[in-house]
Amino acid sequence: MIRLALDVVGAMGTRVPVSATDWHYLTQVMRRDSGDSIEVLCRDGLVFEAILLDGQQLEIRGAVAHVRKPGRHITLYQALLKGDHFSAVVERATEAGISRFVPLVTERSIVRDVSPNRASRWRAIAKEASEQCQRPDVPLVEDMMRLTDLAATSGCDAFVLDPRARDARPWLLPSEAPLELVIGPEGGFTPTELNLLSARGFLPLSLGERVYRAENAGAFAAVLFLQ
Repeated sequence: MIRLALDVVGAMGTRVPVSATDWHYLTQVMRRDSGDSIEVLCRDGLVFEAILLDGQQLEIRGAVAHVRKPGRHITLYQALLKGDHFSAVVERATEAGISRFVPLVTERSIVRDVSPNRASRWRAIAKEASEQCQRPDVPLVEDMMRLTDLAATSGCDAFVLDPRARDARPWLLPSEAPLELVIGPEGGFTPTELNLLSARGFLPLSLGERVYRAENAGAFAAVLFLQ
């Protein structure tokens, strides 16, 4: 069943307008017509059956399920990457279970600014990836920040990925605390940045013997912590 994420609170019988982009996806890409059924994920975490109607709208019918969210809320502080690689970060880590993305500018970042159009594209990718993998929510994509302004949030488990760190495997320890992960750009963090992050509450974390691409590391880490 096709699933569409909408920023509405579900209520049976409600008629909901559909954006031009979503309508094109439903009718042109997925070949659905008026009268066909889809699933709608609402912002309250409820999933409803809905019927497509003429006039670029749908009608919410019976509730399907209340989907349980992942056991931990994970924020990924990801350094900006070259080209369109940050889009891959959002897509893969959304499917893996990341709850919130914060783009970071670091000393070795080649990309040092985020245009409104690019930020909108990342949010659209997060929505599409959520629909594709049928997760119960759409992660947030926040505004860019500088690494020098970053500090671990009180009450969170906080780590910075560093392949030289001792492999302590903290994902095996039972914890329901929110999790914060920091991942660097191509080439990694500078020693100064690693010292700064350590002083601000982020523990060094290795994912094992292999060194992963920057666009993949966040998704791999999320899978480990959510298993």
